[in-house]
Amino acid sequence: MKYKVDGWNNFCRVFELPKSYPSGFCFDGGKPVNILMVDWFNPVCDIPQPAVSKEVWKDKVGEIKVTEIDLDELENTLIPFLKNKQYVKSGRTYLVLYDFGGATTFIG
Repeated sequence: MKYKVDGWNNFCRVFELPKSYPSGFCFDGGKPVNILMVDWFNPVCDIPQPAVSKEVWKDKVGEIKVTEIDLDELENTLIPFLKNKQYVKSGRTYLVLYDFGGATTFIG
């Protein structure tokens, strides 16, 4: 799937998911689970990281660089990169949530 990425949504968070989940139905409002945020970073390279709003950027700089990325292609480089991180444990499942709307899971 393709996503449009700019300097304001080029961000992701990496979570370690629980080893097990509660059983039974969740009709009564849900069941809490603990996830652990283990990392965060800008996943797409070569995009300016602005420290101002989009409106100020347009006024002072002009054009906002937007890159269309294919999530499958990003995952081909990102997952091996993440698997080399010290926090990744063998056999554990990880969830990557991207501010541009995508999500990735992988097993360490």
